[in-house]
Amino acid sequence: MKEGNSVVEYDDSDSTVRESEPENNDEGNDIENAEKKKKMDGGKKRKRKKMHHTDCKARMIVKLIGDRWHVIFFAPDHNHDLVAEKDFIEMLHGCNLSTGRIMQLMNEFYGSAQLVPYEAKDVGNFRSNIRRTEKFKDMQETLYYFRELEHGDAEFFHKIKLDAEHRVESLFWVDGAARHAYIESYHDSVSFDATYMTNMYDMPFAPFIGINRHGQSFMLGCAFLRDEKTPSYTWLFETFLEAMKGKAPVSIITDQDAAMRCAIAHVFPNTNHRNCWWHIMDKFTGTIGPVLDGDEELEEDFKECMNHTVNPQEFEEKWDAMINKHGLTDNVHFQRLYALRSSFAPAYYMHCFYPFLQSTQRSEGFNAVLKKYVNPNMSVLNFVKQYQKIQDKCLVAQDGQDFKTDDRDRRRWSRYPIEKYASTVYTKNLFYRFSKEFEKTAEYDVKPEGQIQYYLVPNNKFVYGYGKRAYLVTAIEDEESYYCECSKFDRDGLICCHIMNIMTWLGVKTIPNHFILKRWTQESVPENENGGVNANSHVQADFIARGMPLNNRKTMWFANLSTAFAGLAIEGSVSRETYDLMDSHIKMIRSAVDEIKKRKRPSRQRVHANTQPTGGTIMPTPVIGVHSAPCSGGVIATTNVLPTVQPGV
Repeated sequence: MKEGNSVVEYDDSDSTVRESEPENNDEGNDIENAEKKKKMDGGKKRKRKKMHHTDCKARMIVKLIGDRWHVIFFAPDHNHDLVAEKDFIEMLHGCNLSTGRIMQLMNEFYGSAQLVPYEAKDVGNFRSNIRRTEKFKDMQETLYYFRELEHGDAEFFHKIKLDAEHRVESLFWVDGAARHAYIESYHDSVSFDATYMTNMYDMPFAPFIGINRHGQSFMLGCAFLRDEKTPSYTWLFETFLEAMKGKAPVSIITDQDAAMRCAIAHVFPNTNHRNCWWHIMDKFTGTIGPVLDGDEELEEDFKECMNHTVNPQEFEEKWDAMINKHGLTDNVHFQRLYALRSSFAPAYYMHCFYPFLQSTQRSEGFNAVLKKYVNPNMSVLNFVKQYQKIQDKCLVAQDGQDFKTDDRDRRRWSRYPIEKYASTVYTKNLFYRFSKEFEKTAEYDVKPEGQIQYYLVPNNKFVYGYGKRAYLVTAIEDEESYYCECSKFDRDGLICCHIMNIMTWLGVKTIPNHFILKRWTQESVPENENGGVNANSHVQADFIARGMPLNNRKTMWFANLSTAFAGLAIEGSVSRETYDLMDSHIKMIRSAVDEIKKRKRPSRQRVHANTQPTGGTIMPTPVIGVHSAPCSGGVIATTNVLPTVQPGV
């Protein structure tokens, strides 16, 4: 079954499917509908909390005066109940804070470690209980959470594969903004790496990483797999293809994995596939590394061969010359590296689009960010929620660069017309890359070779990124045709310093349009005509307009009060006079709070009594039935039906 963008494999021959009811913003109807659903679902329906905004005026304003912060305004009065301390600790747990870090924060809130009424061991035990609870309801809660995301993002997509025992075998999800951005503009280069971490079920985590118009990384979806075998990767890549409406990546860079390579060749037969330079060289650190470290001339020849050859033939020639020159003909480690050359050496990918990278550094960078948000002990639900936070972080960074791009005042290296023109068409980050490249034009001398060819010879023996070799540029000015054998434009989508040099030498004032990649401009991702989430717009604006969610505000209130009362407790214990003063005010506060609670309690009871359902048919909780036979590469498809499943263990 398939509805919307959710997919689940199952047999629906004996399952009862019930459409979800529309939401109603009226508070009374909300309660009535909730009670009806509770009875209809046999009491198993997940409880959903309604958020109430109280417009609390409590706040504190601080100002930096000199080298110290001063509190210039403090309103301590709250008009609501405060969050329970366990809820606060649970929130910190969800933010991937360690037990030690949580205790440090609580020490600050209470004023000192001696005032905290529990120990680190208690917090550790509490967190263990949270993990155990999460484990038993993890996938069900994850699917509920996916449904919540679908309500706010019509293009959100997820897919689940179950094994023969109804357990989740693999899971993939991607938000609508990422889908739109990939399909419209950013499908030309993808980084994929499944080597970073697993979750509490030892399922490998596999993110797809793209590059936006500012050269920044952003996520194109994430997955959990049962294992790292070819069938699992095949399912994942087929699912990715489905989510992206059949549009395969033009180029993909991955770590070195035979199973992954087999799956990519099967699912993406026309995609350029390159292995990560760093992963491969890392495997030879203990073998080839010492040889290079002990011979400076060999190391220089090795780098020149690996980094600055421009085609496979030249690579082969320089490799043979290096091996013979340094007597490495019988070195098995160099032989093994040579056998892998076509899977990672730059000379074999000069005309493939891998902008500004030779490795899965995009994935590596994302993994470094991910490490701050999650750890291997986390549940699938926590991983998914942290994915949303990281994606928000990426979008905020993109919005910041969009804002800076709108400011057209760019600092240029020169006053050449071609650099000025570039500042008007590229995003700010990409223009600065262009400008840094333009600086290198000063490091080459132009030597004409016939009427349309020019040699660019280093005037300083070595140029960063290009080595010590000369480069041949072919330029036909009337046809606006320029080609350099370094092939930077093919690899990065920006013209190289060699072509820039010739354009300047010929007096060309603008960059031909066919050398301006749209993906590096502010117009890279068009508006979504279907009304879906636009990758250029960020949900933060709406979030700010609605205010911080109540649960989060309660957490902040709790933190503020804890800190305030901890400070008062220290001062109140200085003398009998201050103690009596504090004690009397605490009793007054307690009495006032009790009165507020009494006033609220009857009104809640009246609402509850008036909204009890008067009847209705009791229906079972919808469950997806799955035959015990193994799933055969099928597709799991549902938006409104939630399978009762557990992760495979």
